[in-house]
Amino acid sequence: MMVCTVRRRGVSLLCLLGLVAAILVVGGAAPAFAGSRSYAEAPMQTQWEGLTVEEHLQEQVKLSRSLAAELPERALDKAVQVPLSAAEINSIEKAPRWVSPLKVGLVKALASKIDVSGLKRGQVQPRNGGFVWAAVVRSENAGAVRLHIEKMSLPRNAELYVYSRKGEAFGPYTLTGPNGTGEFWATAVFGPEAILQVRVARAADLRAVSFRVAEAGLMTRKFAGELQEDIFASEPSLEVGAASFPCDNPSCVVDATCSNVAAANPAKSATAKMEWVSGAFIYTCTGGLITDNNPTQSNFFLTANHCLSKSSTAANVSFYWRFATASCNGTCPTNSGWPYKTTGASVSATNRKGDFTLLRLSSAPPAGSVFLGWTSAPVANTNGAQLYRISNPNFGPQVYSQHNVDTSAPTCTGWPRGERIYSRDITGATDGGSSGSPVINASSQVVGQLSGACGFDASNACAGGPGEANATVDGAFAFYYSTVQPIINP
Repeated sequence: MMVCTVRRRGVSLLCLLGLVAAILVVGGAAPAFAGSRSYAEAPMQTQWEGLTVEEHLQEQVKLSRSLAAELPERALDKAVQVPLSAAEINSIEKAPRWVSPLKVGLVKALASKIDVSGLKRGQVQPRNGGFVWAAVVRSENAGAVRLHIEKMSLPRNAELYVYSRKGEAFGPYTLTGPNGTGEFWATAVFGPEAILQVRVARAADLRAVSFRVAEAGLMTRKFAGELQEDIFASEPSLEVGAASFPCDNPSCVVDATCSNVAAANPAKSATAKMEWVSGAFIYTCTGGLITDNNPTQSNFFLTANHCLSKSSTAANVSFYWRFATASCNGTCPTNSGWPYKTTGASVSATNRKGDFTLLRLSSAPPAGSVFLGWTSAPVANTNGAQLYRISNPNFGPQVYSQHNVDTSAPTCTGWPRGERIYSRDITGATDGGSSGSPVINASSQVVGQLSGACGFDASNACAGGPGEANATVDGAFAFYYSTVQPIINP
């Protein structure tokens, strides 16, 4: 009996080949299959504008130090607590890793919510010709904290920041926030605390400051990693952990830094691991930048529909760019070593048929990022076609894998060949958190993105080779190209 794992939020839906059909695929009509002999394609592009990763880290240190210098006296003594129990930690860290999207944290209510409705002079401290107010949110057992800001309305001369004493800093958040609604999730800061700080330029504007924080997203220490040094005492480093690769991955997974495959190398600068809040949990998947010929829009990013499909969710997605080991099989990088992060996106197109979501980023990726090319030529029925992938399983560093199309691999109900690409793992593997990662051909062109595994042992990431129990399954770009064509190739 053939079993396939459909990577759906919070649960594992199984489909059985031959005897039982346990998946009901819902959604709109399937996109037209690209069956013509004439195929559209686009080459990769490299973006050189914006900050480099190194410049980003330097800006983080500079802003964090500036904010810390203004921190009101004794603000750290009055931290608002967010309890996180051992049982809650285990519910995240010991959950099956092959369920996708993979959970890396959960949402908890603050023990005492922060509710600001106008500030008085006695609540602020004069600083640099203006006024500063701050509050600290702390969860002793957490590895990272994301604050949920609600009902925010700031005067034009006010700024809100979220930062940590370790060196991360995000903002300014102004007026009614990045979404214009007064409600948003601030970018996560790593460590057990987040400092919420408001700068107001004029005393006359103090009473116009209002916002509320009633809950926080908490990532567990396993997924956050531990910072081993005080950033204010030394320069930032991406390599601060003690453990070495495979970084909590299965033994069959290959460190991307060890690979030097011409077809796959561009994907190292295109792929990002994703982290977002939805409902009661924080999730992760992978995705990648994809090039376009759109004269009015840019910064498109491809991932899986089963990861996320709503703009309301995409608005709080953080993208962790080039999160990789510094040397082959070297020290595991930690999130608290500050990868280049951007936050926010909107959904341009999505469908369960083909399992794809095309996002448009709210912020540009770092300088040197590659937007992968693509082709509408189908590969699902080209036996032996070589495919390549860079992904970030288990919220960890980039890994490399090669997959050869296998047209004889049994299919899972709800995942027909043509709509999906079935392949066997030749080198490396994927695991929970790899979902959504683009799969590319020998010309570094996107031909699909990861859905999951289909086979007798779908929970085993190392059972996907030729003749083994599982096949790796991707949504086929050729299948849904007609849906995204008006956006990326109008």
